[in-house]
Amino acid sequence: MKSLSLILLLALGVTPLSMVQAQDPPAETYQPGYWQPVDRFDTKRVVEVNIINDTDIPIEYDLTDLEAMNPQSLKPEETGNLKGFGSSANIVIYPLVHDTTQFNLRYKVTVDEDNNIVNVSVVKDKPSFLGHRSINLQNTGAIYLY
Repeated sequence: MKSLSLILLLALGVTPLSMVQAQDPPAETYQPGYWQPVDRFDTKRVVEVNIINDTDIPIEYDLTDLEAMNPQSLKPEETGNLKGFGSSANIVIYPLVHDTTQFNLRYKVTVDEDNNIVNVSVVKDKPSFLGHRSINLQNTGAIYLY
């Protein structure tokens, strides 16, 4: 009776479960693009963000929530610090000059060896680069630039 059932299943194109083998999905699931996080931080630790002005112009930064501090300005080569915002934040950084037709800002993000300080170096780039305006730290530990 078992062999008759097996023959009938095979004839109908149904494969018994014991004959199906799992296949590994392709290893190349990464798709480059702005939707990928630029880095990650440990959400179980207190997170600090250092904003480093590596430009020759003054910049300003702030958190975008309702309880944010007032915008803070940084002269060239100065560093500012944000902390006490939990494990997620939206941070805006923008130039304090009127004519930005010759450059855009680009952020370079690194997480320190203790995995709790996010360093954001702000540099000037050619106008062909669309530019960054904000940093999104998500409560999953992902860091995105927009």
